[in-house]
Amino acid sequence: MLTEEEFYKESIDANLYYLRTLRDFCINIELSFYGNNPYKARAELLARKSQDLGREIVTQTNGKVPSKGVNYEIFYTEYTLPTEKLTEKLFNLNLSTDITEMQLNLTPTDTFEVNEEVISKMTSINERALSIATDFIELAREIRDEMTSNNLFSYSYPTMYNFMIITIELYIGELNRLKEKIKKDPIIALDTEYGYNITAFEITSFLRGLIDPNATSYIEVLNNILNEIYPKLLEDYNTLPLSPENQQNLTERSIAIIRRIRLLIRNMLKDLLDAKLYFIIEPLAIDNFYRNINYFLYALDADLKEE
Repeated sequence: MLTEEEFYKESIDANLYYLRTLRDFCINIELSFYGNNPYKARAELLARKSQDLGREIVTQTNGKVPSKGVNYEIFYTEYTLPTEKLTEKLFNLNLSTDITEMQLNLTPTDTFEVNEEVISKMTSINERALSIATDFIELAREIRDEMTSNNLFSYSYPTMYNFMIITIELYIGELNRLKEKIKKDPIIALDTEYGYNITAFEITSFLRGLIDPNATSYIEVLNNILNEIYPKLLEDYNTLPLSPENQQNLTERSIAIIRRIRLLIRNMLKDLLDAKLYFIIEPLAIDNFYRNINYFLYALDADLKEE
């Protein structure tokens, strides 16, 4: 069982990371439709709800958050605000960047004083977060199913919606685990690792499809990850017997490839912001991918050294 302090810390980390991720997904949905569309309004509402709840968490904690989340850059990165501002500029949007500016002033700490009232408030936040996440899954599935039935056009892919659904399903899994105050056991950890690797593979695949075809040096690395490294790793997750040795081997291999993807995306973000690289997706999405990768390393308790 999780202690009350562990419950509180893990709730802050999961919610601040996933609520921003969910908001970014909603912005992507809004931008993927031309003209008026009822799905845009639903996405806008969920984006606002996730932002408001994230803001409430920061206020309730007085800006104090676990050091680990800050160190792994799962709440924001050095590129989050610049990519938000660039997205606003390119799409004539108002993204309410105040939540990012608020988070830039977060105070990392390793100890929290918790009591019954604090735990009760965080429990309520988790319940509301679960409602937002569940509504998002419903929206994303509905859009995906309409797209794949030739009933709806979107400037996106059904695969992108599958990625969003998998990611937010991981969030729902975390919220349900926190609700029961359950520590991760080896089986849960291995299943979660596999889910992270699936989403990391999808991120790499998206980058390959969204990047300017003239960016040949990046494309060569992306192809190597997609065609040579990940197929074998994912096969081994499905076929190797569960044992401490195999789990350690799979975790180490996962960390190595995810570190490599992290460095790759960081370089992409630098080139994007310097107008040296172009993607056919909003700049904010690339920072979203970067934070996804950071969260995987956070979840795997990996150190942040570069491969």
